[in-house]
Amino acid sequence: MTLFEECLVALGESAITLSKKDTEKMFENMTTNFPFTSWGKIDWSKVNNVISISSTDKINKHIREKESDVYILWDEASLPSIKAKINTVLSALDDVTAVSFDTWIYCPSEGYVIEFYHENKITIGLK
Repeated sequence: MTLFEECLVALGESAITLSKKDTEKMFENMTTNFPFTSWGKIDWSKVNNVISISSTDKINKHIREKESDVYILWDEASLPSIKAKINTVLSALDDVTAVSFDTWIYCPSEGYVIEFYHENKITIGLK
């Protein structure tokens, strides 16, 4: 079983795998709202509301709506995005972030993104 498949199992039956086209649209949406550097990291210097956190257990205090749909995106272009509830994603976070080096949890409806950068940096950006 691949790490992606393990992630899907951990997220449960309510998780939805997006098509390649829908994944590309979601990446485009995210990069429109949160600018990226040329090396594939969000350019936090161009985001007004930024919160750096030291551990994943601190994410909950910065998320307002615990039932929002979020999209999980990875730096590995061949992987599809997954749509799931934020509370489900947070409960399976180790499986989610194990899939690839860099992971983004993007919530267009609430206007935030959480970046898990491969240098053990966790940053939350708010529109």
